[in-house]
Amino acid sequence: MRQPLLFVAVGILVVATGTLLIFGRSGDIAGLAPAQFANAAYLSIFALLIGASLTLGRHRVNARLWHIAVWLAVFLALAAGYRWFHPTPTIVLPTDATGSTAI
Repeated sequence: MRQPLLFVAVGILVVATGTLLIFGRSGDIAGLAPAQFANAAYLSIFALLIGASLTLGRHRVNARLWHIAVWLAVFLALAAGYRWFHPTPTIVLPTDATGSTAI
């Protein structure tokens, strides 16, 4: 029963890639920049596959809650790692001898 969902995910990927190849250089796609459109397509496929893995299947409710907790832990670990290795940059403006900014 999971295979039709896989076909839907691959279909979304093919349609999004085709749309980017055809309309990627012409500006906005559905009101989004091409990079934002690609990101939205990727995240929708990812959400579809995770949602399917959580909802479809013969697991008990406890197992599903455990899977949700594991995915949340993975998401939080990735977010913390990104924040750790990509901190907000500090902008330092050059100053002259009087202490005022030179720009």
